[in-house]
Amino acid sequence: MTQFAIEKLEEQINKFIWYHTIDLGNGLITPGLYDHRPYLKFYGFPEDLKGKRVLDIGTLNGFFAFEFERRGAKVVATELPDWLDHDFGPDYKIDRPLEVLKSYLHESFELAKKILNSKVEKILTNIYEISPEKLGYFDLVFCGSLLLHLTDPIKALWNIKKITQEIAIIATAIQPEEDPIPQALYIGHSSADTWWLPNKACLIEMIKSAGFSRVEWFSKFRLDYRNGQPGWFHGVVHAKI
Repeated sequence: MTQFAIEKLEEQINKFIWYHTIDLGNGLITPGLYDHRPYLKFYGFPEDLKGKRVLDIGTLNGFFAFEFERRGAKVVATELPDWLDHDFGPDYKIDRPLEVLKSYLHESFELAKKILNSKVEKILTNIYEISPEKLGYFDLVFCGSLLLHLTDPIKALWNIKKITQEIAIIATAIQPEEDPIPQALYIGHSSADTWWLPNKACLIEMIKSAGFSRVEWFSKFRLDYRNGQPGWFHGVVHAKI
Protein backbone atom coordinates (compact mmCIF):
# COMPACT_ATOMS: atom_id res chain seq x y z
CA MET A 1 0.00 0.00 0.00
CA THR A 2 1.36 3.42 -0.95
CA GLN A 3 1.97 6.16 1.59
CA PHE A 4 -0.68 8.25 -0.16
CA ALA A 5 -3.27 5.45 0.22
CA ILE A 6 -2.37 5.02 3.89
CA GLU A 7 -2.80 8.75 4.53
CA LYS A 8 -6.21 8.71 2.82
CA LEU A 9 -7.35 5.82 5.02
CA GLU A 10 -6.06 7.61 8.08
CA GLU A 11 -8.20 10.60 7.14
CA GLN A 12 -11.26 8.35 6.92
CA ILE A 13 -10.47 6.70 10.25
CA ASN A 14 -10.16 10.05 12.01
CA LYS A 15 -13.64 11.10 10.88
CA PHE A 16 -15.19 8.66 13.33
CA ILE A 17 -15.48 8.26 17.09
CA TRP A 18 -13.86 4.98 18.15
CA TYR A 19 -14.61 2.93 21.25
CA HIS A 20 -12.20 0.15 20.24
CA THR A 21 -8.51 0.37 19.43
CA ILE A 22 -8.08 -1.81 16.33
CA ASP A 23 -4.83 -2.55 14.51
CA LEU A 24 -5.78 -2.28 10.83
CA GLY A 25 -2.29 -2.98 9.48
CA ASN A 26 0.17 -0.69 7.68
CA GLY A 27 0.60 1.31 10.87
CA LEU A 28 -3.09 2.25 10.98
CA ILE A 29 -4.55 1.99 14.49
CA THR A 30 -7.95 3.37 15.43
CA PRO A 31 -7.90 5.99 18.23
CA GLY A 32 -10.15 4.02 20.58
CA LEU A 33 -11.36 5.07 24.00
CA TYR A 34 -10.23 1.64 25.21
CA ASP A 35 -7.39 -0.61 24.08
CA HIS A 36 -8.48 -4.18 24.79
CA ARG A 37 -5.37 -5.81 23.35
CA PRO A 38 -3.46 -5.96 26.69
CA TYR A 39 -6.57 -7.40 28.37
CA LEU A 40 -7.27 -10.32 26.03
CA LYS A 41 -5.68 -12.79 28.46
CA PHE A 42 -8.39 -12.01 31.01
CA TYR A 43 -11.20 -13.20 28.73
CA GLY A 44 -9.92 -16.73 28.18
CA PHE A 45 -10.72 -17.00 24.49
CA PRO A 46 -9.48 -20.19 22.79
CA GLU A 47 -6.38 -19.47 20.72
CA ASP A 48 -7.60 -21.69 17.89
CA LEU A 49 -11.18 -21.18 16.73
CA LYS A 50 -10.89 -22.86 13.35
CA GLY A 51 -14.18 -24.49 12.35
CA LYS A 52 -16.09 -22.71 15.13
CA ARG A 53 -19.09 -20.44 14.67
CA VAL A 54 -18.79 -17.44 16.99
CA LEU A 55 -21.22 -14.66 17.88
CA ASP A 56 -20.08 -11.24 19.12
CA ILE A 57 -23.06 -9.47 20.70
CA GLY A 58 -22.96 -5.67 20.59
CA THR A 59 -19.90 -5.51 18.37
CA LEU A 60 -19.76 -1.71 17.95
CA ASN A 61 -16.45 -1.02 16.11
CA GLY A 62 -15.76 -4.76 15.89
CA PHE A 63 -12.55 -5.35 17.87
CA PHE A 64 -13.65 -8.70 19.30
CA ALA A 65 -15.36 -9.87 16.11
CA PHE A 66 -12.19 -9.28 14.11
CA GLU A 67 -10.11 -10.95 16.84
CA PHE A 68 -12.28 -14.08 16.69
CA GLU A 69 -11.94 -14.09 12.92
CA ARG A 70 -8.15 -13.77 13.23
CA ARG A 71 -8.24 -16.91 15.37
CA GLY A 72 -10.00 -18.79 12.59
CA ALA A 73 -13.69 -18.54 13.46
CA LYS A 74 -16.63 -17.88 11.21
CA VAL A 75 -18.02 -14.80 12.96
CA VAL A 76 -21.43 -13.19 13.20
CA ALA A 77 -21.63 -9.81 14.95
CA THR A 78 -24.78 -8.10 16.16
CA GLU A 79 -25.48 -4.44 16.78
CA LEU A 80 -28.56 -2.32 17.35
CA PRO A 81 -30.24 -0.91 14.22
CA ASP A 82 -30.30 2.67 15.58
CA TRP A 83 -28.67 4.62 18.39
CA LEU A 84 -31.96 5.24 20.18
CA ASP A 85 -32.63 1.49 20.32
CA HIS A 86 -30.39 1.33 23.40
CA ASP A 87 -32.08 0.89 26.77
CA PHE A 88 -32.12 4.62 27.41
CA GLY A 89 -34.33 6.00 30.14
CA PRO A 90 -36.43 9.18 29.78
CA ASP A 91 -33.65 11.22 31.48
CA TYR A 92 -31.06 10.28 28.83
CA LYS A 93 -29.54 13.33 27.14
CA ILE A 94 -28.20 13.03 23.58
CA ASP A 95 -24.81 14.75 23.59
CA ARG A 96 -24.01 14.51 19.87
CA PRO A 97 -25.98 14.76 16.61
CA LEU A 98 -27.76 11.49 15.78
CA GLU A 99 -25.92 11.18 12.45
CA VAL A 100 -22.61 11.22 14.33
CA LEU A 101 -23.84 8.55 16.73
CA LYS A 102 -25.10 6.46 13.81
CA SER A 103 -21.67 6.57 12.18
CA TYR A 104 -20.14 5.55 15.54
CA LEU A 105 -22.51 2.60 15.72
CA HIS A 106 -22.22 1.37 12.12
CA GLU A 107 -19.96 3.18 9.67
CA SER A 108 -16.79 2.81 11.74
CA PHE A 109 -17.30 -0.97 11.79
CA GLU A 110 -17.80 -1.06 8.03
CA LEU A 111 -14.61 0.92 7.44
CA ALA A 112 -12.56 -1.37 9.69
CA LYS A 113 -14.10 -4.43 8.01
CA LYS A 114 -13.19 -3.10 4.57
CA ILE A 115 -9.60 -2.28 5.50
CA LEU A 116 -9.13 -5.69 7.14
CA ASN A 117 -10.81 -7.47 4.21
CA SER A 118 -12.95 -9.17 6.83
CA LYS A 119 -15.79 -11.60 6.21
CA VAL A 120 -17.56 -10.97 9.52
CA GLU A 121 -21.33 -10.99 9.01
CA LYS A 122 -23.13 -8.18 10.80
CA ILE A 123 -26.78 -8.49 11.79
CA LEU A 124 -28.83 -5.62 13.16
CA THR A 125 -30.88 -6.82 16.09
CA ASN A 126 -31.59 -6.23 19.77
CA ILE A 127 -30.24 -8.73 22.30
CA TYR A 128 -33.81 -9.21 23.56
CA GLU A 129 -34.74 -10.53 20.09
CA ILE A 130 -31.90 -13.03 19.74
CA SER A 131 -33.12 -16.58 19.08
CA PRO A 132 -32.08 -19.76 17.25
CA GLU A 133 -34.76 -19.01 14.64
CA LYS A 134 -33.23 -15.62 13.90
CA LEU A 135 -29.48 -16.31 14.22
CA GLY A 136 -28.99 -20.06 14.49
CA TYR A 137 -26.62 -21.68 16.99
CA PHE A 138 -23.05 -20.82 17.94
CA ASP A 139 -20.16 -22.76 19.41
CA LEU A 140 -19.01 -19.66 21.29
CA VAL A 141 -21.11 -16.63 22.22
CA PHE A 142 -19.38 -13.53 23.55
CA CYS A 143 -21.12 -10.72 25.43
CA GLY A 144 -18.70 -8.06 26.60
CA SER A 145 -19.35 -4.88 28.59
CA LEU A 146 -23.02 -4.92 27.65
CA LEU A 147 -25.08 -6.17 30.60
CA LEU A 148 -24.62 -2.94 32.58
CA HIS A 149 -26.39 -1.06 29.76
CA LEU A 150 -29.46 -3.31 29.87
CA THR A 151 -32.57 -2.78 31.96
CA ASP A 152 -33.19 -6.54 31.82
CA PRO A 153 -29.83 -8.36 31.83
CA ILE A 154 -31.50 -11.56 33.04
CA LYS A 155 -33.63 -11.87 29.92
CA ALA A 156 -30.56 -11.18 27.79
CA LEU A 157 -28.69 -14.04 29.48
CA TRP A 158 -31.63 -16.38 28.90
CA ASN A 159 -31.47 -15.56 25.19
CA ILE A 160 -27.72 -16.15 25.12
CA LYS A 161 -28.24 -19.63 26.54
CA LYS A 162 -30.76 -20.48 23.80
CA ILE A 163 -28.20 -20.00 21.01
CA THR A 164 -25.09 -21.41 22.73
CA GLN A 165 -23.88 -24.88 21.74
CA GLU A 166 -20.63 -25.06 23.73
CA ILE A 167 -19.65 -21.98 25.73
CA ALA A 168 -20.75 -18.41 26.41
CA ILE A 169 -18.15 -15.94 27.67
CA ILE A 170 -19.78 -13.13 29.61
CA ALA A 171 -17.82 -10.04 30.67
CA THR A 172 -19.33 -7.05 32.40
CA ALA A 173 -18.58 -4.28 34.84
CA ILE A 174 -18.87 -5.43 38.44
CA GLN A 175 -18.61 -4.11 41.97
CA PRO A 176 -14.95 -4.53 43.02
CA GLU A 177 -15.78 -5.59 46.57
CA GLU A 178 -16.67 -9.25 46.99
CA ASP A 179 -19.58 -10.35 49.14
CA PRO A 180 -21.06 -13.87 49.39
CA ILE A 181 -24.56 -12.37 49.15
CA PRO A 182 -25.62 -11.87 45.51
CA GLN A 183 -26.52 -8.24 44.98
CA ALA A 184 -26.57 -5.66 42.18
CA LEU A 185 -26.10 -1.94 42.65
CA TYR A 186 -28.63 0.20 40.80
CA ILE A 187 -26.77 2.99 38.99
CA GLY A 188 -29.26 3.98 36.31
CA HIS A 189 -31.07 7.12 37.34
CA SER A 190 -28.36 9.77 36.95
CA SER A 191 -27.20 8.92 33.41
CA ALA A 192 -30.15 6.84 32.14
CA ASP A 193 -27.79 4.71 30.02
CA THR A 194 -26.24 2.34 32.57
CA TRP A 195 -28.35 0.36 34.98
CA TRP A 196 -26.97 -2.50 37.07
CA LEU A 197 -23.58 -3.26 38.65
CA PRO A 198 -23.60 -6.81 40.08
CA ASN A 199 -21.08 -8.19 42.48
CA LYS A 200 -19.25 -11.43 41.68
CA ALA A 201 -21.79 -13.64 43.46
CA CYS A 202 -24.70 -11.92 41.73
CA LEU A 203 -23.19 -12.20 38.23
CA ILE A 204 -22.62 -15.92 38.74
CA GLU A 205 -26.21 -16.43 39.94
CA MET A 206 -27.60 -14.35 37.07
CA ILE A 207 -25.83 -16.56 34.54
CA LYS A 208 -26.83 -19.74 36.36
CA SER A 209 -30.45 -18.64 36.05
CA ALA A 210 -30.14 -19.07 32.27
CA GLY A 211 -29.70 -22.83 32.71
CA PHE A 212 -26.04 -23.43 31.85
CA SER A 213 -24.73 -26.72 33.26
CA ARG A 214 -21.40 -25.23 34.40
CA VAL A 215 -20.76 -21.62 35.33
CA GLU A 216 -17.11 -20.86 36.09
CA TRP A 217 -15.59 -17.60 37.28
CA PHE A 218 -12.59 -16.89 35.04
CA SER A 219 -11.10 -13.52 36.00
CA LYS A 220 -11.47 -10.07 37.47
CA PHE A 221 -9.62 -7.05 36.10
CA ARG A 222 -9.85 -3.29 35.85
CA LEU A 223 -10.47 -2.13 32.29
CA ASP A 224 -8.72 1.24 32.17
CA TYR A 225 -9.14 3.84 29.48
CA ARG A 226 -6.49 4.05 26.78
CA ASN A 227 -5.19 7.31 28.29
CA GLY A 228 -4.55 5.57 31.61
CA GLN A 229 -7.63 6.87 33.43
CA PRO A 230 -8.98 4.19 35.79
CA GLY A 231 -12.03 2.35 34.46
CA TRP A 232 -14.60 -0.14 35.72
CA PHE A 233 -13.64 -3.43 37.29
CA HIS A 234 -14.83 -6.29 35.10
CA GLY A 235 -15.66 -9.90 35.82
CA VAL A 236 -15.43 -12.67 33.23
CA VAL A 237 -17.52 -15.85 33.47
CA HIS A 238 -17.35 -18.95 31.29
CA ALA A 239 -20.77 -20.62 31.01
CA LYS A 240 -20.83 -24.06 29.47
CA ILE A 241 -23.63 -26.22 28.10
